[in-house]
Amino acid sequence: MSTSDFDIYTDGACAGNPGPGGWAAVIMEGGRAREISSHEERTTNQRMELKAAVEALRMVPPGSRVRLFSDSAYLVNCFNQSWIDRWQKNGWLTGKGQPVENRDLWSELLELSMANTVEWIKVKGHSTDRLNQRCDHLAREAIVSAKENGSPGREGNSEAGGKPGPEKFGVINSRTQPGGKELPAKNPGVRRLGLLTGGGDCPGLNAVIRAVVKGATYNYNMEVVGFNNGFRGLVENDASLLDDFAVSGILNRGGTILGTSNRDNPFDFRPGGSSDYRETDNDRSGDAVKNLEKWGIECLVIIGGDGSLLLAHRFSKLGVPVIGIPKTIDNDLPATDVTFGFDSAVTTATEAIDKIHTTAESHHRVMVVEVMGRHAGWIALQAGMAGGGDIILIPELPFEYQYIVDKIRERHHRGKKFSIIVVAEGAYPEGGEPMYQTRGDVKRLGGISSAIAREIENKTDMESRATVLGHIQRGGSPTSYDRVLATRFGVKAVELFREEKYDEMVCLRGHNIESVPLEEAVGGTKRVDPASDQVRAALAVGTSFGYPI
Repeated sequence: MSTSDFDIYTDGACAGNPGPGGWAAVIMEGGRAREISSHEERTTNQRMELKAAVEALRMVPPGSRVRLFSDSAYLVNCFNQSWIDRWQKNGWLTGKGQPVENRDLWSELLELSMANTVEWIKVKGHSTDRLNQRCDHLAREAIVSAKENGSPGREGNSEAGGKPGPEKFGVINSRTQPGGKELPAKNPGVRRLGLLTGGGDCPGLNAVIRAVVKGATYNYNMEVVGFNNGFRGLVENDASLLDDFAVSGILNRGGTILGTSNRDNPFDFRPGGSSDYRETDNDRSGDAVKNLEKWGIECLVIIGGDGSLLLAHRFSKLGVPVIGIPKTIDNDLPATDVTFGFDSAVTTATEAIDKIHTTAESHHRVMVVEVMGRHAGWIALQAGMAGGGDIILIPELPFEYQYIVDKIRERHHRGKKFSIIVVAEGAYPEGGEPMYQTRGDVKRLGGISSAIAREIENKTDMESRATVLGHIQRGGSPTSYDRVLATRFGVKAVELFREEKYDEMVCLRGHNIESVPLEEAVGGTKRVDPASDQVRAALAVGTSFGYPI
């Protein structure tokens, strides 16, 4: 190995303290990774953490510059806070005068760190860092070896514990490296799925990723390759293999472990991205297709809303087998009864309205709550109904200020000293148009709640305040409904791949998970029907829509 910089990830694990233990390290040199691991039959967790660091540093030449990542705060602090220096000066006694445990390893680790320039970095335990997860996985595998090969009641085996196990070479973190990279070889007879999350984030994305990976690996011995940061990762070949361990513990997490973007269109790829999916400038779709071929991917699963699924359909026209999974908090895709993420967004908005209710009532104010919803008012409608909104304004029903004012005054005459207005960001007054806020060349929907609050104060003697919930509706842990729906969607996508049923989108029809052609899935926007039973139910309990219905 050369004297170039190294990134080292280490971890140790122990089944009991003492008990069978394992340690592992991943040593990165440029784009190449070396894995080492082994076990001891009866040991402690601290010893395994130290063993991993010692064996890893043994692998680098003296004088190297090393960044060593560990999730052991004790190990990192011993060097960053000079504890180990004080132990040495005190004759390897702790501050309490007790002998330092595992002195042999601490001594060697001190020598190895002095022979190199080592930066000790603490990473969060069970973090999303791919290499940290890999180390933890290897260390736990080594414990299994210790249990199978050793005698738990016997003291540690010096042969097993003193030498690292067989080395494994390969690219573990397979991000693009300057000058190209070597991709993990595909096992003969094993089918590969590609997976990416596009568009805006929402609760439930990780649940889908987990379902696809587990559904493919557990049931059909398939492999799944995850592309990072949406379609940008597909164009730039920023990807890695996803195994069961990579998706462990993510079911209840918001966001997406793969990252996402709504500004990277392979058919119109520019620095900084583009939000226009229908125009072509710098077409990098050919690069995306080549990257799929390099990985040996037979089908690409795209999780996204209308824009991402439109891109999925365009890739299908290039001959790429694709399967879509509907994701949007707006619930505006026409080919599915519900999209995952919607229930979580409604729940978040409802909880916010509940809180705003109390301050509105206390101060006798009119509170205007702006929720997401560009062209469809599903979040405003359902959160408004669930939160007891007095007035609900949606894009499907252009409102008139006079009806809003009349409702507020009517409530006031009945002794109701406050009012709650829930408005979708895409709502607009009769004869007007949706309101945008401009920053430089970027235009974004928003600001309608402030305009309504100002108008109410001008037309009444009531104080009014506006609250924009914004991206809080996209964040946080998914509801149980979204976790289940996302899981069902992910499993169905794997089944479609197995059946070679491509250019399809999974969907919910009634209580069943089915699929529809992607062309149908991206053919329009599902909007609130003003004559629907939901709108009628809201009207029946006295809710106003700012419109004469």
